[in-house]
Amino acid sequence: MTSAPPARHSRRHFRRALSALAAGLALLLAGCGGAAPAGGGPGGGGLTPVTFLNVLPIESLTFTPEIIAQAGGHFEREGLDVQFQVTRGSAQAIQTVIAGSALVTRVGDTEMMVAVGGRGAPVSAVGQPLQQATIRVVSAADDPIRAPEDLRGKTIGIPSEGGTSETLVDTLARTAGLTDADVKKQVVGLAPGVFELVQQGRIDAYLVALDTAVTVQRQQPDAVVLDPSQVIAGGTQVYMTSQAALADPAQRDVLQRFLRAVRAAQDSVIADQSLDATLQTLGDAYDIPILREPEVAKETLRQYMASWQATGEPLRIAPDQWARVYDEAVAEELVPGGLDASSWFTNDLLPGASS
Repeated sequence: MTSAPPARHSRRHFRRALSALAAGLALLLAGCGGAAPAGGGPGGGGLTPVTFLNVLPIESLTFTPEIIAQAGGHFEREGLDVQFQVTRGSAQAIQTVIAGSALVTRVGDTEMMVAVGGRGAPVSAVGQPLQQATIRVVSAADDPIRAPEDLRGKTIGIPSEGGTSETLVDTLARTAGLTDADVKKQVVGLAPGVFELVQQGRIDAYLVALDTAVTVQRQQPDAVVLDPSQVIAGGTQVYMTSQAALADPAQRDVLQRFLRAVRAAQDSVIADQSLDATLQTLGDAYDIPILREPEVAKETLRQYMASWQATGEPLRIAPDQWARVYDEAVAEELVPGGLDASSWFTNDLLPGASS
């Protein structure tokens, strides 16, 4: 197992990651462990109601599979009435799924591992809608960050302290043998004008979502974008449900139908070579700002599509990649070493799987 690097304050990150989950999970594990998740009985029109928790506003291309599954009728064809419900971050989403108030959510791979490996949360990953990181590191051409070793001595802007972005910076730095003393992190938020801080020399680079990175590249000719997925395994996203749902045949069936609908939506987008029909469906359903620039939206969506298929089969969790994500989390001391991370996910509910 990978050993933790020296001279880091990763234990502080571990405690911080756990603290976001600790209070809620302790209460839920004590009192709600056997609760049945939402998504059981038939709803109006014979459809089964399902609550999907999105940890960010749904109006983003990152949720294209879910939006197309809903607006394109794929959920309905599977007999599902899926309602999107935004939460205040992954910790709340995980707690809500355990409590039984929602059937499924979508969280970062490391957040999932912290919940299970750090707190023993009774949850499992059942699919991987994003199979590689879609966060990007943006810098300027006069002092570019093109590889992890370029982080040495730099100040990197992150949206918030203790989140996925900070973990990603730490993991990138570790691959180059750097310590916390070598890389400074500064909270800069998510304002559109953050690139100006780079141009002014106040920070050297910052982390943004794929949508923003594509926009910045088009607007700023001197912008340089590093794709962390070329270096690290982490930063993916998984569908997560409770172990209680997996143990309940009726809930398990609902999850299988949910995943079939999402896969059908992904396939329909992949088949839409021009993406015109896809953008039309997305725009008819939600006011997604990037759709006002169709060519930027198409370029962004094609990169998302690549992330859906990065390991060869949409939604499937690749065991070797999952093991590498776990090793990265152990090296950052986000989770203890020596655990069986392969027991934290299943591909048995995916289309074509025998379960």
